[in-house]
Amino acid sequence: MTKLIVVRTGHTDWNVINRIQGSLDIPLNERGVLSAKRAAYELKEVKIDCIFSSCLSRSYETASIIAEEHNMKLKKAKELNELDHGLWQGLTLAEIKKRYTKQYVSWKASPFSTKPPQGESVKEAYDRVVNFVQKIVDKNKNKQICIVAHEIVIALIKCHFQSLDVNDIWSIMTDAGTWEIIDIG
Repeated sequence: MTKLIVVRTGHTDWNVINRIQGSLDIPLNERGVLSAKRAAYELKEVKIDCIFSSCLSRSYETASIIAEEHNMKLKKAKELNELDHGLWQGLTLAEIKKRYTKQYVSWKASPFSTKPPQGESVKEAYDRVVNFVQKIVDKNKNKQICIVAHEIVIALIKCHFQSLDVNDIWSIMTDAGTWEIIDIG
């Protein structure tokens, strides 16, 4: 059976203040490094055959800590980068709700059919992420694949491989620095 071990990146200073990172490259903070080390420790006894990370430093740092624990090399993939939030990147959630009220409400209600201004749609991100992860799965049958990525990316992976409604992604978000195993079959 093929298994996906999905790990959400550790915390950054922007997580703490609800500032939207999106595709901006924000590094882990001290708490993020500690949560990455905790995930690596928890995964120490879990067999990992290959490990992939987004190209953003918060993901790569988290993945590097896990890869080091398993004495493995990791592969970066831009397809695993977080959704580009366009004009919302760098703003706090409160600022977005105030400046872009209608777009934000629409995006939360129907994420698959709307997008942040000048950003990437959830549909575009879904196609990018799922196509890439499916190729990895196809090439690694009956292996355990670790993917270290971001909040929306992991939610999209879960939607696809667990047959969940993509419009429900807001209810299946994971906390920074956490991981879970998805059985592919």
